[in-house]
Amino acid sequence: MKRLTSLTLERSSLSTAQVERMWAIFHRYYLNTTKEIFTKDLNDKDIVFLLVDQKTQEIQGFSTLKNITVKEGKKTIHAVFSGDTIIEKEYWGQGALGIAFLKYLFMQKLRRPFSPLYWFLISKGFKTYLLMANNFQTHYPRFETKTPRSIQKLIDHLGESLFADSYRADLGLIKIQNKDALKEDVAPITVDMLKNERISYFVKLNPDWKKGDELVCLAQMTLFMPFYYQFKIIQKNLKKIGDSTLGKLSELFGVVVK
Repeated sequence: MKRLTSLTLERSSLSTAQVERMWAIFHRYYLNTTKEIFTKDLNDKDIVFLLVDQKTQEIQGFSTLKNITVKEGKKTIHAVFSGDTIIEKEYWGQGALGIAFLKYLFMQKLRRPFSPLYWFLISKGFKTYLLMANNFQTHYPRFETKTPRSIQKLIDHLGESLFADSYRADLGLIKIQNKDALKEDVAPITVDMLKNERISYFVKLNPDWKKGDELVCLAQMTLFMPFYYQFKIIQKNLKKIGDSTLGKLSELFGVVVK
C-alpha cells in the first residue's frame, strides 16, 4: 500500500516546483478556481503541510494554515486558520495530515500553555468536518449539544474578522459567489453515509456545500489532545484485533460470534 509522510514548512520556503505540483493537485479536484486565486490564497498563509509518498517523495497532497491573533474586548485570542486542503484520492484515509497538524498545534500550545488556542475551520466538505469532530473533544457546531453563547460569539467574531461581508452569522456559513467548489466525484455524500450522525448534521447545517458554501467551525486545542488522539488510535487497533479474532472463531466453530 502506498503510504504518506508529512513535511511541515514555512510557506515562504516553498519552491516553484512544489507550488506547481500543489496547484496541479488542487486544480484536479476543484471547480471555479484559477491559478491566480490559488496563489493569492497560498501567499496569505504561514504554514504548509506537504504530504509526500514515502517511496517516491512526490507531493500527493497538502494543507495550509495561518496563525491569527484577534482582539475580543480586552482579551487576545490566538487561533490557527486552516486554508486549502486536498489529498490525492488513492491516499485517502491515511493519518499523516492529522498527526502533522496535531503536532503543530501542540507546539503552539506549549508556547502559551495557559492561554486558549483554537482551530478556526471552514469546511465545504464533510471529510474536513469529520477530521475535527472525530478528534477534538471540544468542537462546535456539533449535533450532541447547542453551541455555548460564548463560543458562538467567538466564532462570529473570527468569521467577521476574516471574511467581512461573506460571513453569514445567521447561518454559520461563508457564502461567496463563484467560490471554488469540490468536483462532483470528490467526497460525495451518499444516502447510506447520512446514517452517520455527524455527516447528517454537516449536511443539515451546510446544505449547499456542493456550491462551495463553507461551514464555520471552532475547536479548542489542549495539552491533553495528543494523548486523547493516541488513545483513540489504540482503541481503533484493539477493535480491529478483536474483530479479526471473532472472525477466526466464527470460521473455526461455524457459528456467528457476537
